Parts: sequence; structure tokens; C-alpha cells
Amino acid sequence: MFYSSLVINWIKVSLFGALFFISFYSFSKRDEKSNRLLDQKAEALTRKHKDLIFLSKTVGFAQSENWDSVLVNTQKLLQQVKGPKQLDFVHYYRAEAFHKKGIFKYALKEFNLVRNSFEFYAMVRFNKGCIFLSQEKYNQALNLFKSIDTSNKQIIQTIRIDALFHNTGVCYFHLGNFTEAENYLIKAIQKIEKLKDYTSLINAYTDLGSVYYEQYQDEKAISYFEKAYLLSKKYGSKELKLSSANNMAVVEENRKRYDLALKYRKEYESWNDSLSDQNKIYEVAQIEKRLALAHKQRRVELLESENKLKQAELNTYLFAALLLMAIIVFGTYFYRQNVLRSRVILRQKQELDLLNATKDQLFSIVSHDLRSSVHALSVSNSKLKDKVQKQEYNSLENQLEENSVIATNTYNMLDNLLNWALLQTEGGYFRQEEHRLSMLIDQVAYNFKGVLNQKQITFENTIPKSIKVFADAESLKIVLRNFMDNSIKFSDPGSEITVNLLHENETEVCFEWKDTGKGMSEETRLKLLSDSPQLTKKDHEKTIGSGLGMNLCQAMLAKNDGKLDIWSRQNEGTKMIVTLKKSSDGKN
Repeated sequence: MFYSSLVINWIKVSLFGALFFISFYSFSKRDEKSNRLLDQKAEALTRKHKDLIFLSKTVGFAQSENWDSVLVNTQKLLQQVKGPKQLDFVHYYRAEAFHKKGIFKYALKEFNLVRNSFEFYAMVRFNKGCIFLSQEKYNQALNLFKSIDTSNKQIIQTIRIDALFHNTGVCYFHLGNFTEAENYLIKAIQKIEKLKDYTSLINAYTDLGSVYYEQYQDEKAISYFEKAYLLSKKYGSKELKLSSANNMAVVEENRKRYDLALKYRKEYESWNDSLSDQNKIYEVAQIEKRLALAHKQRRVELLESENKLKQAELNTYLFAALLLMAIIVFGTYFYRQNVLRSRVILRQKQELDLLNATKDQLFSIVSHDLRSSVHALSVSNSKLKDKVQKQEYNSLENQLEENSVIATNTYNMLDNLLNWALLQTEGGYFRQEEHRLSMLIDQVAYNFKGVLNQKQITFENTIPKSIKVFADAESLKIVLRNFMDNSIKFSDPGSEITVNLLHENETEVCFEWKDTGKGMSEETRLKLLSDSPQLTKKDHEKTIGSGLGMNLCQAMLAKNDGKLDIWSRQNEGTKMIVTLKKSSDGKN
């Protein structure tokens, strides 16, 4: 009786130890199915928030069960993320890493930081229950397992129901409620058999056999022990084979079937020796590996020392070469800079001399023209005064007309001078917009209507009203006023002035301003087309002209992205050919 009691107690102790070990081992590994949705949600969050690169890395490390790297990356994420949903994922992965590393205190702390509204909170409860189960806190573990609603399809997708039933049954077993333990373990086995997870099935068979054994239902217990044993021989790991063989040996000894017990015991010893040999081989391999690594490390250190010496020597030569190259480069650079500065200074001096000469010439011309105009106006006023005193009223109209022409010419010259000054200082308002070309020409012609009638000159604008140009209206009017003023000035009474469209395309409009006046020589034409005001002798007057108006026209057209060309012959009239940018919408 004493021996039999000892055997029974030893069996119970062995089975109890196997039950506890297997229950913890079965579900300590990361389950792919239950964590797949979690990882997918976390990766979707990283795609939405590009700055959560560490969360993407965390998912990869969790999938490869590199828990140390998970902890490192989640620590960085705690300093980076702010949203509560993002923090739920971070705390969950940290808790999972601590759980798998067996650091249960910090695992529970991180799980407790996850909000109840977290869509994977059922996984949090399940994992906390597993921790309490491993700590033999069965009531706390059972409360957590029972709080998971297995009727909710969404929750079922996030955890393994067979694992939940299995662990719930284990809790009831340790609490002495064998009926509930049997009920939940049978449910777990039904689920596992469908999944064909043979490792979990071996553990579940063993646990259910232990439940029956504790209730002295030996036949049922032995039946499940045998199932576990047969599965372990085919699908189990060496540890499971060792445990199953040991369980069968103890059971057969209890049944006093010592020949079978001896068979299982030998098998147990064989597997135990195999594991021991494997461990010894592994230890020897580790020692050899450490020795090989140490030898290689010494070789590496020696090579590193040699490389450092060679690198130091190479760095010395490289530094000397770089220093010499730097001296050559900087010397060449400063020499070229001095040459360039000298050229720039010389060019600026030449430009300044030219500008000063142009300025002096311009002031001389303008002062001469102004003096001539004022003198002519003074003489004309004296004649007008004499005729009034002599009461020669018939000739007053001609004299007043002469005064008006002189005043108009003087005003136009001063206006050109002002516009030229504004252009040089960039002080004028300038805004390019689309305008109807015909309308601008008509506006300018209207201001000269009195002069045209007085001189009996006909004006005709044939530009279609649909033609639009892209230009600044005021600067273009200055150009047109100069054209009109010159055409009137150098045309005899009875002459004609016409404006015609030459051609148009998708980008530009070309028109001509034509008069039948006195024209000009080729020399004068070329001087007027030059880039700066020059002293020019007018071909048909005994006065000096500056060419300022035509230079101003060229500058204004250039600013509007336009071009000017002149065709003229003496006594055959003049054509001002202008090209302007076309409005983007074309005709309307």
C-alpha cells in the first residue's frame, strides 16, 4: 500500500507538472492567425502616417519574434506618436514583447495602458489571462478568459478560440472544478482537430487525460494519454515525445503492467539521452564556435592594426596631395578673379564713359532744341503782338496756328524726355494686359484730330477690331503718339497716314504705320534704329534733332516683348513696322 500510494502521488505530481508546463508552452508562441489582422491594421496606419516608420519596423520585428528590437523601436515611438489609436498599437507591441521575454510585470503594465476601445482589446484580455495563468493566479486568469465574448464574430477573428477554451479549462482544473474543465477542454479539442494543429492537440489530449485521472476515471484518462502518445510519435517534438512516453510509463506502472511500463520507460530514457546528447553536441559546437570566433577576432584585430598603419600613411599622402591641389586651385581661382575683375572694371569704365558722353550729348541736344523752340515761340509771339497792334486781323489765324505747332512740338519733346527718364530709372507703372489694338490707335488719333484737320492730312485705321495684343497700354500709346507726331511733322498738307495689319499668327501680330511724307535717308534710318540717342541732323529742317523719341519707342516696344523696323526713302514716305505679342485667347 505504501509503495502504491507513493506511485500514485508521483504520477499525480508528474501529470500536474506536465499539465502546467504544456498549458503555458502551447500558447506562448506568437499565433499567426490571431496576430495577422493586428499587423495589417498597424501597417495600414503606417501607410496613412508616413512619419511612423518605426511602427512599420516594429511589425516586421514582431513577425520575426525579434522582441528586443520591438522594445527598442516602440520606445522611440513613445516619444514620437501622440494619437491615442497609435499609442494603443505601441503599448500592445511593447506588452507582447515583455510577455514573450517572460518579463510579466512590465507586460501587464503595458497591457493596462491600452484603452478598452482598442479594436483588438480581446487579445489584450487573453494575453493578460495567459500571464496570470503562468503565475498560478487562476481566478484572475479565469475572469479575463470568461470576459471575452465568444459570440462576437469580430472578436473571434482576433483570437484563437481553441486556445481560449483550452486555457479556461486549465484554470478550472487547477481550481478543482473538473466538470467545467472537462467541458472547455473538449470544446478546445473539437476546434483543434478541425485546425489539425497536432502540437496543440497533443497538449489538449494530455490535459483532458489529467482531468479524468484526477477524478479516478482511469480508462478515459489512459485513452487520451494514449492518443497524445501516438500523435507525439508522429508529429510531436522531442520534448513532447519525452513527456508523452514518461506519462505512459507512469500510467502502465500504476496499472501494474510493468512490461509495457518498462518499454515506455526505455523510450523515455532514449529520448532523454537523445536530448542530452543533442544538448552536449550543441554545447561542444558552441565552444568550437566561440574558439573559432576568438581566432578570427585576433586575425581581424591584427589586420585592422596593419590597415590602420597603411591608412595613416595613405592619409598623409592624400592630405599632402589635397593641400597642393588646394593651393593650385585657389591660386588659379584668385588669378582668374583678378583678371575678371579687371575686365569688368574696364568694361564698366567704357560703358560709363559712353553713358556720360551720351548724357552730355543728350543734354546738349535737348537744351539746343528747347532754346530753339522757346526762341521760335518768342519770335512768333512778337509777330502776333505786332499784328494785333496793327490790327492785321486776317493774318492772326496763321500766326496762332504757328504758335500752336511750336508749343505742341515742345510739349512732345518734353513728354518724350520725361518718359525716357522714367524708363531709365524704372520708375514708371507697367502692367501687360490684353488690349484691342484698333481701339488704342483710335484713342491716339483722336488726340491729334485737330492737328490732322488743320494740316489737311487724312488718317485711316484698317486694323480689325478683333485683333488683341498683350502689352502695357500706356507705353504702347507713347509709341503710337510718337509715330503720329513724326508722320504729321514730316508730311505736307493733303498727305495720308494709314495703319494696316501685315500678318498675324498664334503668337504675334505685325502691323505697319505708313505715311506719304518726306521720308529719310538710309544713314538717318540706321541712326534711329541704334540702341542709344544720337545727335542726328534732320533731313528736312535746319534744326538739330536728338532721335530721342524713336529711341524711346524702341525701348518701350522691347519692354513689351515687341520689335520695331523702319522702311523709308526720301520723298517716298516712311513705314514703321511693329511686331507685338498676341493675346493668348486670340480673336473673340
